[in-house]
Amino acid sequence: MKKDYSIIFTKRSEISFQIDGVENKMKIYLVGVSDAEANHVVSIHKTYDDALKAWNKERKELIKSYKRMKFMEVARGWSHNYNNIWNDNIIKLFCEDPKTIDNYPQDTPYIQEFELED
Repeated sequence: MKKDYSIIFTKRSEISFQIDGVENKMKIYLVGVSDAEANHVVSIHKTYDDALKAWNKERKELIKSYKRMKFMEVARGWSHNYNNIWNDNIIKLFCEDPKTIDNYPQDTPYIQEFELED
């Protein structure tokens, strides 16, 4: 099967796409998660609504993950060290707007829009 696209990663704000066979301008929406040291793409969507669903799913998974980590720290008796960190991360991830969510430097889901041209 021929690969009809390529993704070039530089920085979070400079991800570029090259797609073969696109004749008209087309918008795509990239859903990913970034933190201070890494960035990964979760999915690519044709519509903002689909991207928003995927973004919400990823955001909820991060909340679950942080709750598990907090529970493990409390169970080990380390809650005095990390309890505030986990609480802050969980509270920040309850933001349901991808344009205003800010959990930096921890994992932050995002939606990025691109316009593809021939």
